[in-house]
Amino acid sequence: MAPNTQTQDFLEEGYGLSRGYAPSLRLNFQHQLLRDLLGYSISPDIVVKGNLPPNPKIADVGTGTGQWLVDVSYEISSAQLDGFDISKEQFPSTAWLSPQISFSELDITQSLPSALEGKYDLVHVQLFLCVVRKDNLLDIMKNLYKMLNQPVEPGGFLQWVEYDPTSFRVVSPEPSLKQSANDKHIQIIRGPQGIATTWPSELPVHFMHVCFEGVVAKDYPLPPQLYMPFMLCHLCAAEEVSFTAMNNNRSEAEGPSFRKLLAEVYKECQTGVTMTESPMVVIGRKG
Repeated sequence: MAPNTQTQDFLEEGYGLSRGYAPSLRLNFQHQLLRDLLGYSISPDIVVKGNLPPNPKIADVGTGTGQWLVDVSYEISSAQLDGFDISKEQFPSTAWLSPQISFSELDITQSLPSALEGKYDLVHVQLFLCVVRKDNLLDIMKNLYKMLNQPVEPGGFLQWVEYDPTSFRVVSPEPSLKQSANDKHIQIIRGPQGIATTWPSELPVHFMHVCFEGVVAKDYPLPPQLYMPFMLCHLCAAEEVSFTAMNNNRSEAEGPSFRKLLAEVYKECQTGVTMTESPMVVIGRKG
């Protein structure tokens, strides 16, 4: 069962995930998994080489629950940390956070407010797979570029952490184990044409197209012990999509049918069959 045309249109034109306490928990868990995988909040290519000023201004675009900013606040106590998202529904209360952290609503796909132009030494983006559409990637990247400062050449950095659907594949500890549900799940992720979304794997080219310099890209293949934790995050996100973007009017509708498939995927996962992938990090400096 693949998503129908209406669902595909929704996923391409709108945000297919949910907001609330359960999705926020998924985001926080997802963030910690990425932190464990990468081993850093800010790439060593940026911080170890002393490329940030003593009191850096740092923005997190698509901040969600703001956990990346919280981690950075422990690491750089002198930084100004501004989180932006199209919705404030998942912003944490700043009452319990460091005063260096702030949150504001911002639609990065629209015209950038002039007050944000040339302001930041580092802009961070994480997991925009459900945000980027076929027609808005260039606009997003131009806005991110504009946010970076350039007192002297070169300017500020963009760090983009992303899932790469072209790397998704099913793995099994034993060839004899059933994996048909996992195979079907990946087919659905790839869409009705069976072709995985390719823009994440092409991000380095897009960086250079927008005039970023010194572009560095690195893949981070999952170690086996992280197969299942990442898979659980994907299953939670897929379930959110089933309620948000799919028809749920009757028991045989697309949403309930998709959730039955997810239950079968989870059963296979309990035998060791699961999906693996190689998230990627791309860094560039404003030229």
